[in-house]
Amino acid sequence: MKTAKTKKSKNPEIKHLRPPIVTLMGHVDHGKTSILDAIRESHLTKKESGGITQHIGAYTVEKSGKKITFIDTPGHEAFTKMRARGGAAADIVILVVAADDGVMPQTKEAIMHATAAAVPIIVAINKVDIPGVDIMRVKKQLADNGILVEGFGGDIVAVSVSATKKTGISELLDVINLIAEMQESSLTSNVSDPLKVLAIESRHDPRSGIIVSGIVKSGSLKLRDEVCTKDVSGKVKAIIDSSGKRISVASPGDAVEILGFTDTPQSGDVITTPENLENLSKEESTEVEVKSSDEVSPVSETPLVPTRSLKSLNLVIKADTAGTLEAIIASINKIWVEDAIANIMFAGTGEVKESDILLASTGKAVVVAFKVGVPPSISKAAEAQKVIIREHEIIYKLLEEIEGALQGVVEIEEAKVKGKGFVIEKFVLPKSSTVVAGVLIEAGKFKTNSRIGVYRGESETPVYVARIKSMHIGPNEVQIANKGDEVGLIFKPETTDINLDDRIVAL
Repeated sequence: MKTAKTKKSKNPEIKHLRPPIVTLMGHVDHGKTSILDAIRESHLTKKESGGITQHIGAYTVEKSGKKITFIDTPGHEAFTKMRARGGAAADIVILVVAADDGVMPQTKEAIMHATAAAVPIIVAINKVDIPGVDIMRVKKQLADNGILVEGFGGDIVAVSVSATKKTGISELLDVINLIAEMQESSLTSNVSDPLKVLAIESRHDPRSGIIVSGIVKSGSLKLRDEVCTKDVSGKVKAIIDSSGKRISVASPGDAVEILGFTDTPQSGDVITTPENLENLSKEESTEVEVKSSDEVSPVSETPLVPTRSLKSLNLVIKADTAGTLEAIIASINKIWVEDAIANIMFAGTGEVKESDILLASTGKAVVVAFKVGVPPSISKAAEAQKVIIREHEIIYKLLEEIEGALQGVVEIEEAKVKGKGFVIEKFVLPKSSTVVAGVLIEAGKFKTNSRIGVYRGESETPVYVARIKSMHIGPNEVQIANKGDEVGLIFKPETTDINLDDRIVAL
């Protein structure tokens, strides 16, 4: 009995060499997605390409009989957290640098994440087909930022590629396989190891429900498995591989899509089985999360209450994936416009629904739809409720519009305020002895012949009431003066009772 028991315990200890997980990092528009497209066209079925990558995608390809799993990380600065998670998930990092641009701000950020991941780095110098590019200049810039490639005092391999010409791609894959062979011990796992699937991205599909893209890190993911993260659970209804085929078992290193969750896991969550959940340490279950004091939950039903003195632009945000949503919220929270703030009333994934329109109508909010559908019936409901829906595909355009809207909120609010300013200078015209009040306009605007009151100290009663006879900005007489202008005011009837710091308010 003892021998039989020992055999049972040893039987599942089957060694499995998983594919290396490779992350591409680099500055926006340096060609990360283009390189992946070139790889997929040569080594996998062709899929859609182009544009700024908006969320992480995972792909498994094959080269020389060996599998390689890629994570494509976005290049826009809004996705810092997602790139950091991608770095932590990787066995190898490919740092993509465009030969014509060289090292750029987000290249430096990618270097920081790649270094923090403590994994081998390969440099892919892309766009070498562009006439006049200086590859040596790029290598020197990399050395200046701590990435020492071969020939520049280091042992990091640099591969020259052209994603558009599809040159250097095969050599890049060969280097990945070579480095993976040197890491064989760390890529070997046992079939009996606890299931760990790294959630890369999740989204809500109207027909299929919650779809989670992830990479199996250890163990085996099987159809009908009960699975969970620290926050959500589900039962695996379908497993889809990188080529779009439904499979019954996913092994370590495989990039898959999982159907069956009751809610969307967060990017970076570890998916496991209920019996293994309590065995995962807190550190393991959050290994790819980036902690930040200003981090905001990507899905919140609690309104963010703005400071009372600030003007508010209310927003209802719907995005295609949880990771994208998190990045949008983090970016909006960094927008700074004096005297105005974006108040995110609700943020969620999936297409715009009637409940979103009702909330926006009640809260006088704008609905922001990022890469999600707006059904015709919802558009009609929004029109009936006088709710504005703004649809976007590119994050920086979304952010530019929100910043402009915030500035518009201030302008609209200030338009309701008649001119208000304070005296910063007092002088007398030498010929006429007329007193001129030098006023800095704080809000609104002043117009010639406007009725004004002069207020002193904390008093709510004006010490003087008159009309504006004339206004000058510098030597020029003007009819209207706006916020921020320093304007000389002459009153009628005239007065000499003007002090510095007196408040001038249009009545």
